[in-house]
Formats: sequence, structure tokens, C-alpha cells
Amino acid sequence: MQCVTCLENLVHTDYGSQVCRICGVESFESMLYHESCTHTYCVPIHTTTTYTRLKRFKKYLNRASMTQSQASVPESTWDYLLKYAPYKSPREIIRRLKKAPKTVKKKCYDSLPFLVHTLCPKIRVPILSQIEKRRALQLFLRLDSAYKTGEPFVSYLFALEYILKLIDRSDILPFLNKISCAKRRHAYTQRLNRIFNKTIR
Repeated sequence: MQCVTCLENLVHTDYGSQVCRICGVESFESMLYHESCTHTYCVPIHTTTTYTRLKRFKKYLNRASMTQSQASVPESTWDYLLKYAPYKSPREIIRRLKKAPKTVKKKCYDSLPFLVHTLCPKIRVPILSQIEKRRALQLFLRLDSAYKTGEPFVSYLFALEYILKLIDRSDILPFLNKISCAKRRHAYTQRLNRIFNKTIR
């Protein structure tokens, strides 16, 4: 079967359903057929959510394209930022978040595009199209498959930054929080350059 959204082949799960590796949509249709079942009753009593690198990257990608609700940023974070609004740039918001008191437990750096859109009225935040998001997810799958079991994985923030460059959307980078360690950035760049056979600074 194929995903109706992504047109990708669905992958079988251990309990009989089928899942799209790109968008995460799950089909339970195959559970109706006896030949797909490995147990007398294969529908799990308790649903389980498994962690995958793709799911985590997709979260960062959605945040980069402002695919989120206002409620995804805690009220304490909004209250703190609104106290000093408006802001002139994304860097101003990041500097303010770094000064946040302990009462602001979730600083939401990954929601920076949405914060800029809300708190910087004079700035237009660029967005990704569905085609570009799909391309970014495909590139991440290629990156993910290149890492062997037990090998420390690349920073998701850096992976997002690198992949946005690959799809020619560097215009989004000023609106993202980035890792600042020069040593880590160099090591990640070298590793991803080998994976994608690219030379990107």
C-alpha cells in the first residue's frame, strides 16, 4: 500500500498496521486481513508511541515552518517575552530568552520562527512549502540511514540547518537557533559533507 499524501510505500509494524515513514500517517486496514496478523488478536490494547529520529527531526522542521499552535509555547514564556515586546530581530528574542528567570522553564528556542512572527511585527518570516518539507524529510532519511548503530548522532539543529541549505532555503536560517560551538560545527559539517558528497561551508 502507498500513503495517500506522500505516495510512499507503507512500512509494516510489529502489530499489523502500516506506517508512512515520511509523514507518520498510520493505516490499520491491513489488520482486517488474517494473513497480515501474527497473533490471534493483533490490535494492541494500549497504544505505544515509539521514538524515532525522523519524528524528532519532523518536529524541528515543523517548528521552522511555523506549523504549530500558540499553545505549544507555555504561558509563562509568552508572559515573559511580551513584557519586553516588541522586538527588532530574532537575535533579540534569543538574547532575552537566555536572560529568562528560572520560572520560565521552557524557553522554546525551536519555536523561534513563530516567536518572531508574533513578536516582531515588521519582520516577515519565510515559510516552507509542502514540497520543500517533503524533500527535507527525504534528505533526513538519507542522513539517518548513514549513521550506524551506536554512533553518536548529529545535532538535530545542525541537521536542519544543513538540509535547509541543500534545498536552497538558506533564507530561513536567520530565524533558527543554531549550535555555536565551532568544533562541533566543523565536525558535523565534515560528516554530513561525506554523506551528501557536498562542499558546504
